[in-house]
Amino acid sequence: MTFELNPGKLLGMFWPVWALLAVSLLVSPHAWADQTLGFALVAAMPLAATTVLWGFGRRRWRLELTPAALVHHTLGRTEAFEWTRMGQIGVSAVPGLDLIAPATLHFAYAGEGAQGAVGRAPGRRLLCVFGDGGTRRLVRQIEDYRRLHGAG
Repeated sequence: MTFELNPGKLLGMFWPVWALLAVSLLVSPHAWADQTLGFALVAAMPLAATTVLWGFGRRRWRLELTPAALVHHTLGRTEAFEWTRMGQIGVSAVPGLDLIAPATLHFAYAGEGAQGAVGRAPGRRLLCVFGDGGTRRLVRQIEDYRRLHGAG
């Protein structure tokens, strides 16, 4: 089973930029009126970044479920997390923004590279920009697959 990169979720990573631009526009509309081209360029950068990332990554950046492991394909490498070494999957999300702002999947992992990227917390985090539904639905699908194949 494979979960492909979702361009909507990828675009959702940039919502803080647009929120800050909206506040800036409300605070000083005259400055933005004088620099319309600058405003348009800054507002379009997330859309351009999403288009480029999706163009290069839609075939490579994905989650793949196999009977033995959760395989995370990124633009630069592939990581396989064996089900037998993996703890329960949790979600770190912004409440209410599950479909807009991407969350992260986090789980304890007793394999190679067990130290997390943030601090000394054991485990792994994966940016969840995959699949067509919300993050919690993705976790249910992964856990169902895991149980179906007797891996958890």
